[in-house]
Amino acid sequence: MSVITIDLPFPPSVNAIWRSFRGRVVASKEAQIWWKLAEGTLYTQRPAWKARISGPFEAELMFDQSKRGRKDLDNLSKLPLDAAQRFGIIDNDRLCERLTSSWGEVDGCRLTLRGLA
Repeated sequence: MSVITIDLPFPPSVNAIWRSFRGRVVASKEAQIWWKLAEGTLYTQRPAWKARISGPFEAELMFDQSKRGRKDLDNLSKLPLDAAQRFGIIDNDRLCERLTSSWGEVDGCRLTLRGLA
């Protein structure tokens, strides 16, 4: 079973990542900034996730408790899982069989992926 752990910036809530513009839905400015930060962060960690996870997986997300405020924990998982897919760490985030989220002592967001195949 493959296990990959990556650190990402603290993501915006799913409620803040899409905006309507001229009848189309587009990524918000906040989401665009997060993607640029996430890309830079992931590339500095690339040796740690060189092996990919193909097929079903479990995901554990831990978010920086100092940023908790009034944020809903369940609204924070979208972008980290999308990033894992976009950067080729997993095949598709729809293959996630179990998702666990918590607040903790991390800087930003820590995503741990466990292959089930």
